[in-house]
Amino acid sequence: MDRRLGGTAVAAAVALAAACSSNPKPAATTPQVASTQQLADSIARQQQHRDSLARLAREDSIARADKLAEAHADSVRAEVMRETVAASKDVTNLGLSASDEALMTQQIHFDYNKADVLAADQELLRQKLGILQAHPYLVVQVAGNCDERGSDEYNMALGERRAAAAKRWLEAHGIASDRITVTSYGKERPLDPGHDEAAWAKNRRDDFVLSRRVG
Repeated sequence: MDRRLGGTAVAAAVALAAACSSNPKPAATTPQVASTQQLADSIARQQQHRDSLARLAREDSIARADKLAEAHADSVRAEVMRETVAASKDVTNLGLSASDEALMTQQIHFDYNKADVLAADQELLRQKLGILQAHPYLVVQVAGNCDERGSDEYNMALGERRAAAAKRWLEAHGIASDRITVTSYGKERPLDPGHDEAAWAKNRRDDFVLSRRVG
């Protein structure tokens, strides 16, 4: 082969290789950036969906809890009414007037977390006292109640103290101890199922149930 031809071929190959190596490679970053943004958007949508489901679940749970609380309060009111009516029948047979029945079953109320008889309720207790003194065959059960705040155990003890406070007041004014019994329902028998001070004030109370002395 002619040396000049060989040299020319080699030179051409070198030039072609140099030209190929100088061409810039296409950028691959744009699709990657778009993919990352799409992923972030998808994650955000999923989180919004989960938050929406969680909110709906909470709202449904609260609504069902409120319905249960209202049903329980209705049951409690009915039970208190049955106890009062049953006691009233016995008492009426003994000659107690309707107004005296109403006074004897009227509730007294308490401040939050307190078991002291309020000054405003002492006049009511005095009226109960007069009825008990005039009808020595009557006995009374005092049931202490609390609002929904606090543990079950704490409220059972607080209800007991509230009932005992009314008993002590009546005993101090001459009613024999064996004519008064006390019990506590804690927060188990709310008359108002609400979750505000107006409801709580109604539920912090002593109930009075009359019956006739046995023996």
